[in-house]
Amino acid sequence: MIYSDIHVGSKVAVCSESPKIVDGQDYVPTKLQKALVKAWKETPKYFLQKSPDVIVLNGECVDGINKRSFGSGSWSMDLNDQIRDFEKIIKHIPKPKHYVVTRGSNYHVTTDGATNLDELVAEKIQATRYRTHGGSGYSDYEANIEINGKYFNFTHHVGFAEWQQYRTTSLARELVKLHFEHEKRGFHTDIAVRSHVHYYVEVRFKSTCGFTNPSWKLADSFMYRRGIPTTSDIGCVEVLIESNGQIIINPIIAEIEINPEVLHL
Repeated sequence: MIYSDIHVGSKVAVCSESPKIVDGQDYVPTKLQKALVKAWKETPKYFLQKSPDVIVLNGECVDGINKRSFGSGSWSMDLNDQIRDFEKIIKHIPKPKHYVVTRGSNYHVTTDGATNLDELVAEKIQATRYRTHGGSGYSDYEANIEINGKYFNFTHHVGFAEWQQYRTTSLARELVKLHFEHEKRGFHTDIAVRSHVHYYVEVRFKSTCGFTNPSWKLADSFMYRRGIPTTSDIGCVEVLIESNGQIIINPIIAEIEINPEVLHL
């Protein structure tokens, strides 16, 4: 099961029903955020495997301090408030045997003091310790996982395409890159998972497949810098590896009302 781009702390992202601000007045979620947390709590209904073996949090569990907008898009700039609220919402998802956490963009999850927030979240939820080339940390920019003989490769970033017809291009390039580097890497990647772009798209070849993960955040002020942004896909993706090696990909895309308001004069 893969969740990513959760961005707790943003006013246009999922949060709990009652976020607590330790050093201030508690935050009241917007209508949009109430719809998002409702969808978040309902995602387990659509799991094919009700108790997941692994949940991968593929980057950006919290939104960070939003330096470009001076925090104007955040309901709290206290990172402790954001992490505590993430801990609240993750309890609505069945606890897996393992959490694995990768790191998102430095803009969102690295503070000025170089503290990585995804690493803090991973430690809080007792994720399985993992570093790509060894080490004692709880997270890294890449994760490789083998399940029933199939190899997954996770990293947060991938090239973005605003137009739907080009969304497969960057993902296909990743699959080809991994295919030609399998001897250097020591294994063939069967499933590549990417995030960051806030939309779901899937590519399959004969010997490999991959997808980009949906998100839990809509457009903030920064995303309007080039005009009307693409509407995010909201949800998560489940992957099952059957004993016969069959790969089942189950995208869980929430249907929530995110239509813009219209002013009728």
